[in-house]
Amino acid sequence: MLNSVRKLDKINNIDIEFDGIIEEILDDPISWGERQIERFILENENKYLESKKLGKDFWDEIKDGS
Repeated sequence: MLNSVRKLDKINNIDIEFDGIIEEILDDPISWGERQIERFILENENKYLESKKLGKDFWDEIKDGS
């Protein structure tokens, strides 16, 4: 169980960087924010899938009583 938590801690170490210029943000902050979110999700999709698998494995360990 501790091993799963350590792996998840490493996966959750994410840096967020925002791109854009202030004029672009002020012109349409919602559109700018949506683009930032889409980029962030695409860049971190592999971490999401890995953490999802770790969660399933963790639950299977608990369920099996291991």
